[in-house]
Formats: sequence, C-alpha cells, structure tokens
Amino acid sequence: MQLSKVSEEEFNPDTSTGVDEENGNDAPPQEGVSEEVPETANNEDAVQASPPKGATCWTDERGNLKVINLMVNWPCLVFWLIIALCIIINFLLFFLVFRTAGDTGPFTVPSNEYELSDVRSIQYDSLRLARDVVQESRKNNASEGKVISEQSDTAAILMWTFEGETPEGVFGSAASIEGMKEAFDIFTDDPGFHDYCLLENPEKNSTELKCTMPITPLVMYYASSWDSEKAATVIEELKDPVKADLFNTLYLCIEQGGPYCESGANNSDVAWATQLAANISSLRGSWDMNGTLVENFTQVTELASSLMQVDSFRGYINYGFDKAFSAENPISQYSRGMISWGGPLGDRNQTSEDEIKEQDESDEEQRKKYIEKNYLTEIKKQAELKTHASINSYYFMTSLIGDEILGILTQDSLLAIISFTFVFIWILVNTRSWFLAFVGLFEIFFAIPVSWFIFSVVFQIKYFSTLNTLAIFIVAAIGADDIFIFMDAYKQSRYHLDILVDLETRMSWVYRRTGSAMAITSATTCAAFLCTLITPLPFLQSFGIFAAIVIFIDYVLVMSLFCTAVVIYHNRYDDRSNGGCCCPCGTQNPNPTENARIALERSEEEIKRDRVSEFFRNKVAKFIQVPLHRLILAVVFLTWLGIAIWQATKIEPSKESEQFLNENNPLQKSLNILNREFPVADEDAGLKVYYAWGLGEVSRKGVNRLFDPEDFGSPNFIAEFDFNKQCQTELLSFCEKLKTDPEYNGLIKRKNGVREVYCFVEEMAAFNANNGVNDCDYVKDGEWKNVTWQVDPEDLPDLMESFLNKNQTSCFDDRGRELISARYSNEIGWDGSSMKYAAIAVESAGLSPFGQDRAPIIRNEYDKFVEIAKEADEVISQYCSGSVIMTDLDQKFINMNNQSVYVQTAIQSAILGVVIAFVVLLLSTRVFHLAFFACLSIGSVLASVIGTMVMIGWSLGSIESILIGILAGFSVDYVVHLAHAYEVAEGDTNARITEAFSDLGISVFNGMITSVGASIPLFFCQLQFFGKFGIFLCLTIVFSWIFANFGFMSLLAQFKIPIKKRCFSF
Repeated sequence: MQLSKVSEEEFNPDTSTGVDEENGNDAPPQEGVSEEVPETANNEDAVQASPPKGATCWTDERGNLKVINLMVNWPCLVFWLIIALCIIINFLLFFLVFRTAGDTGPFTVPSNEYELSDVRSIQYDSLRLARDVVQESRKNNASEGKVISEQSDTAAILMWTFEGETPEGVFGSAASIEGMKEAFDIFTDDPGFHDYCLLENPEKNSTELKCTMPITPLVMYYASSWDSEKAATVIEELKDPVKADLFNTLYLCIEQGGPYCESGANNSDVAWATQLAANISSLRGSWDMNGTLVENFTQVTELASSLMQVDSFRGYINYGFDKAFSAENPISQYSRGMISWGGPLGDRNQTSEDEIKEQDESDEEQRKKYIEKNYLTEIKKQAELKTHASINSYYFMTSLIGDEILGILTQDSLLAIISFTFVFIWILVNTRSWFLAFVGLFEIFFAIPVSWFIFSVVFQIKYFSTLNTLAIFIVAAIGADDIFIFMDAYKQSRYHLDILVDLETRMSWVYRRTGSAMAITSATTCAAFLCTLITPLPFLQSFGIFAAIVIFIDYVLVMSLFCTAVVIYHNRYDDRSNGGCCCPCGTQNPNPTENARIALERSEEEIKRDRVSEFFRNKVAKFIQVPLHRLILAVVFLTWLGIAIWQATKIEPSKESEQFLNENNPLQKSLNILNREFPVADEDAGLKVYYAWGLGEVSRKGVNRLFDPEDFGSPNFIAEFDFNKQCQTELLSFCEKLKTDPEYNGLIKRKNGVREVYCFVEEMAAFNANNGVNDCDYVKDGEWKNVTWQVDPEDLPDLMESFLNKNQTSCFDDRGRELISARYSNEIGWDGSSMKYAAIAVESAGLSPFGQDRAPIIRNEYDKFVEIAKEADEVISQYCSGSVIMTDLDQKFINMNNQSVYVQTAIQSAILGVVIAFVVLLLSTRVFHLAFFACLSIGSVLASVIGTMVMIGWSLGSIESILIGILAGFSVDYVVHLAHAYEVAEGDTNARITEAFSDLGISVFNGMITSVGASIPLFFCQLQFFGKFGIFLCLTIVFSWIFANFGFMSLLAQFKIPIKKRCFSF
C-alpha cells in the first residue's frame, strides 16, 4: 500500500521543505508526495505525528492550533455563538442604520457624483449652494398668498415615440399617420380626460376650459381646415434659400423691432415678408387636430420641411420630426408627441413644503389610478409590434415609470435568485451535505450585513452607494471559492496518514493549509478593490471599501463559522449515506478520522481521490509538463494576446448616451430614439448655462463625502459685490448681446426665432420704469429704455418685494403663468434684504439637460460658453465686482469631466491592482518569479477582458470604466491559489506542479464553475449595469482560470526555476 506523508512545514509554517539547501536545486522527485510504508507497520509505527513542541500563544504542546481545539471540543457552542453574533449584528444594523435612514433608505442617492477639486464642480457648487441659501431665505415670502388654479401646471407627461418601418418614413402613408393618431385618440376621445389634462385657460372667469393640444406634427395633418393654394404659395416662396434667409432677417424686425432691425431695409421686401408671415400664420391658425386627415398629406409634409428653414415658425413643427428632416430631405423616420397632464387636481393655496408634497402625492396617486383603469390596456395594445405594419410605437409616462422600473427590478431580482440557487446547488453537489450547503449560503449572505455594520457603524462611513449591491455577487463568487478550498483541503486530509492522529491534528493541518492560501488571495483581492480609493468619485470609493470589507468578513466567517460547521459535519454527518440531510444524528463512533486512518493502514493499493482531482493530477498536470504541449499553448496564448491587446488599444469613450436598460427593452428603445434621433427643438428644454457675478469659489474645507454625503462645502458670497446702476446697465447690455449678436448663432437656442436668454434685469428694469406695474407690451417694445430705468441700490428692497412677491408673472412665458420668482429662481440672488449675486442664463442649442452626451460634444459647447464668460467678465466685473462663475445646474459640464475620470480610474486601478498583487505575492511567497509570473497572468486577463469588450461592441462608458477599475480584484484569486500551492509543495518543478493541481485543481475549477454559472442569468437582466456585469464577471473568471491553469503553470514548467529557502530567486 502507499500512504501520503505530510511535510513538517504543514504543521509549522516557519519550517521550509522541498529544497536542496546545499546546492540550491530542487530536491529529487518524490513521486508526488507519496512514499512506501511497510505493510507490517502497525498503528503506532505508521502514524507519524509531529514531534513534541512547546506551547505557544497560538498552539498547544503538540503543535495544534488552540482555536481548532476550541472548535473541536465545543463545536455546537462555537457554531451557535457565531450564528447568534451574526444575528445580533443584523439587529443592530437595522436599528442603528436602517431605522434612522431617511426617505431614500440606507442608500445614498446617486446624485452630485463628481470630482470636488475640478473647476466644473467648483463653479457648479459655487452657484448651486449659493442659490439654495438665498432661496431658503426668501422662500416663505415668495409663497405668501399664491393660489394655484386647478390643472394649471404640468404635473405629468406621456410621450409617444414612433419609428417608421418603411423607407417613406412615419409620414409617408395614410396608414402610418392614422396609426399615430390612434395613440393620441386614446386620451382626446375620452371625456374624462378633461378632468386630468393640462388646461389652456384655467382661470375661473373663463367660459370654457379646454385641454392643451398634444405637441405633435399631427395637428397639421388633422387641421380643421386646409388651404392648399396658400400652402403651395408658402412652399414656393421658401424654395429659394436666399428668400428664406431674408424672411428670417425681416420677420424679427417686424415682430420685435428695436435691436433686430437693420437700417436700409427695402419697403417691398418688408411688405413681402409681412404677407408671407400672414399666410403662414393663417395656415397655422387651423392646426388644432380637430379635422380629418388632410387629403394631400404629402403637401403637409412638404410645407413642414419648408418651414424648417424659418426660425420664427420652426418651433411650431420641429418637435415631431427627426434631425434628418429638412427641405432637402422631407422624410422623417421618427416622430414624437407629448400629452401634458395638469395639476393640482383642485384649486390650492400655497402652504408649507410638506403640505404641498403631500397634496402632490395624493394627486399623483389619483391620476395614476385613473390612467391604469381607463388607458393602460389600450396604451399597451398600441405599443405592441403587431398593431401597425408600417410603424412601431413606444410610450413613456412619468406616472407609470415607477411601476415599469419596479417590474424590471422584480424580474432582474428573480434572475439573481437563480444565480444564488446555482451557487447553492453547486456547493451541495461538491460538499454532498445539505448542512454544509446551507451553512455556506448563510455565510455568504451574512457577510453582507456584518460588513455593512462595520462599514456604517464601526467606521462611521455614511456614504453607502447603490453600487455596493454588487458586493453580494462578489462574495458569492469569492465565498464559494473559499468554501471549496476549505472543503477540498478537508477531503484531502483523509489521504495524509501523518495527520490522522485525531481531529484536532487533522483540522489544524486543514486550517493552516487553507488559512494561509485564502489569506493571501483575500489580502490581494481586498487591496485590488481598495485601489478605487485613488478615484475622486465617492460612490466608487464607497464601493471599493465595502467590497474589501466584505471579502475580509467572508474570509473570517469561512475560517470560523464554516470551519466549525465542518467539525460538526465530521462528527455527525460525514460518511453517512444520506449526506447529512436528516437531523438529529448522533456522533459517530469510530469517527470519520479514525475510519480514514484505518482504511489507509489496511489498504493494499494506492488510495485514489475523486475523479476530478485525479483528472487534474494525472491529466492536466502531465499535459502541462510536455514541452510540445507548452509550445502549442504558447503559440495560442501569444496569438490571442496579440489580438486582444490590439483590440484593447482601440477602446474609446462612448459616442452615445449611456443606456439604463437593455437596448431591446421598449422603454430603452424609446429613450434611445428620443436622445439620438431628434434635435433640441423649440419645445424642448435646452441646457441652461449661467453667468453669475457676486460669488467666489465654494469653500471645500473639511469636506469628506464618505463621512458626510451631504457636505459639499460652503458658498462664498463676495462682500464687495455691488448691484449698482452701472452694474445693472452692463448686465442688460450683456443680455442684448446674447440675444442679437450673430456670433452666437447655433450656440444659443431659439424659440419662435428669438434666442432663449433669461435676463431678470430686463423685466426688473421695465417694472421699475413703469412705477411697479407689470405691462408685458411695455416690457417687450423696449420703450422703458428711453427713461431712467436703473434701480437705486437704496430703493432695491422695496422694489424687489413688489417684483418678486406680488404674483407677478413673466412676460416671456408663452402661457403667461410662470411667476417671475420661479422663472428667475436661479438668476436672482435676492435673499430678502440684499442682492447677494446676479446671474444671466441662456439655453444651449446643442445640449439638452437630459441624457448623457459624450465628452467631445460637451467640450465643444463648453469651450464656447467659456469664451463668452471671459469676454463678458472683462467689462461687468469692473462695475459689479468679483469674477464670473460660469456653470450649468444639470451637471452636464461635470459629466464631461466625469467621463475623463472614469477612463483615468480604469487605467490607474487596473495597473495599481497588478502592482499590489505582485507585492502581496512577493511578500507572502518570498519567491520573485512566482510573483512575476502571476502578474503576467493577471495582466493577460486584463488585456483579454478589455479586448473582448471591444470585440463585442462595448465602448468606454461609465459602466465599462467601473468594471475595468475592479477587474484586477476579480482576476487574482485563481493564480494566487495555484502560486501558493506550488510554493508550499515539495519536490522538483514537475512534482510541485502535480501537487498544486492535485490539491487545488478541483477547488479552482469549482470556483470557476460557480462564478460562471452564477453570472449567466445576469446576461438576461434588463438593467444594463447588471447585464454587463454578468458578462464582465463571466469573461474575467473564464480568462482568469485559463491563464492561471495553462499560462502561469506552463511558465513554471518551462523555466523550472528552483525555489530557495527565504530567498528571492529568478
């Protein structure tokens, strides 16, 4: 018979073996780790226990670990104490964190995520925080006495998006136009819709309250009357681009006068432009969606394409045509339309914010129930692909989006449950014990709340990112891997006669063998995740810290809870045919350790391990040791790495908006069409860009968002800011320049031909010049500029009280409902007693506050707005004091920098992760070439995963950058396990390779299968992040396993570098 002996080192880690210390070469081959033992050997002769040792702080006189002695002697007590401790920590977490959380729960709302030191974020917070302080000071006065009429404000919207299925586009046939009309008829044909729509004229003295018309080109196609001759005349006039440009120039002068008029205009040209404008207005007057489909609908499309050239009328039609639609290309493959829902659902006096919020929630619930009862079935039917042959319809409604997302989350959660079910089943298959499988799953799940307690209560880190939820998938993969490592070591211990003295000796050997291996991998993985601390983004920092704690706690629970469970398993369930599924079961006598020793002593043949272990020992190890096989592997790996590195170098930042859901999801398709296929139309909200004077840069002193997520610093109001008459004059001049200077064509959005400039000084000046009377005709004709309109600083308090607090509506709101205090809420820095700052805003023609544009597009617009700021500041700062703050308040410019941060974080974290892995391996193994070869393997995984990401069409967005940043943390486990197993093995290179595969081949394989199996259900998640994370996890695990087993081990077999005692060798 052949019996396995255990090296002295596995009892005492300070003892080194397997080295010819005299010449530094590998010891002679030992046929694995087995040696012949005479058949006549009796129990006392055969069992070679470790020699007596003196007791230490950690070990007893026999060298057994004291912690193991405790677990072996009192397994049930230790087991239930650990379980109780985990449960107590869960209760403490609930009471100390969950119950004290706000409306958003224990998670930090993922907003305002940016680099605090970047100039964009500094300017953003400088204005945002200052605005919040000012609004807080004046909000009570601003809301006094205001009555909001029933259904006078937009409370919700429903957006229809249409996609053409034919080359003629969505307006190419009567069938497709009628199909789109059906989508709106769902609401407009229902008399009850009137009780929920946005009303055109909600004033109580109105004789008829009408719903606002949907914003859609269909109002043209279903006009109550259609004058074909007049339409043909307009089309003919606008065919000449020169005439179209002339009309654009003259019409603003005709309508607006003043600065829009140029000297020398020909009277006949003015008359022509006036008549053309009258014809267009006449046609537009019947666009009410109350008629039947215009018979010559092709002419309607042609008229719309012609009007796209006319600045003053483009806004009436460009909302519903795609960006490719023009006079040269009168075909629109996409269209959209919006229906507005009104609120409040009853007249309301403005009260406290809490009461307003409560009333809004009540209205929203009432509206939602009505929609679900009366419309939802028809909406969904209209959105079915089979409903119309020539168009696809998609809908998006704010009142329903919560339920849509909740349904998606529920579906994705079920997929996550499938993942964990697979993990449980695979643990069950490999342990062959329901008891150990349940304990293993318990250990994996409870690592999360225990880590959360340490993160939030012990370390007092308040920023808990939603990204931290990924930790449960991380611990499922790594936790299962640790369980396999520990369990396989326990199984292998039955083949080592020297340690089968008793359970204390056996488990001490298992504990030492697995503890050091898992400690190295856990330390390396923790360090790799902590690399995210180099990023300035707090949600990534939070994730890295939490993931590292989870990995550490998982290691602790495996070495305590699961270890104790294995002792209980040994005493009660091991060797039982039912696999330990029935309870209660008494302890076994003789116990499995004694049975294993007896079996080894009596066996006439070599004891074989399980088939998978034998496969790695006899097949994979021998395959690696054949030079020809290594040559083939080298050719395959080098070829693949060449391709992967070439592809990885082609990765570039995303050119499109980030997707929230899977691209095949109807909601995501709708959002993609809206973001990609339409220009910023007149009816769209453009990105507001602010120019503010009176503010300094925000103070970031003492700010650390990990410990206080709501602390962004303190606003800095410049004491020298002076809103004097000259300052007011220069601000108004700046406004007029923004409105009229041809240099800004294409940069500032137009509405009805006039640039969207938010200039409170203009309305304030007219209000002052007109003795406190708000007359919109007086404001717009500019007559007030001919008198002294500037406000004396001493009179400012009285004027501002009237200007802001007497329900004054803005003259530049099309519906005449928007209060001045609301329209200029960000621009007016009046705090109730003094003007803290003053700002002018414009809307960008190229950027929308919604979606995520790629950085180069944002950069192009940003640089132009910066130039405007520099020019204006040269003059205005002389009279108002203080430099200009230029920013948006929708984080578009911040997002531009964030994209750069994501790329930098991905690169730096990946490189640093490899470096840390090298250092940890070098310190733990004290063998340079092992650390170096392992890092080559990790680097190969990085290149392979990134290259594959490019091959499958991924670009470098925020999701991909985050995943690359944590890639090193995922890719170190397998190679580190094999490196450690190789280092502690005995014999020459081939013997070490054989022993490493024999000991850990099956463990690493099981870990790979578990992680890959758990990742596959995530492929089908609708949430894009989890879907991509599943693919990323699968790729990382597969490549890590391949390069660790066949790359790293082949390098060791090829170079055959000996391992010297306590030396760094290469």
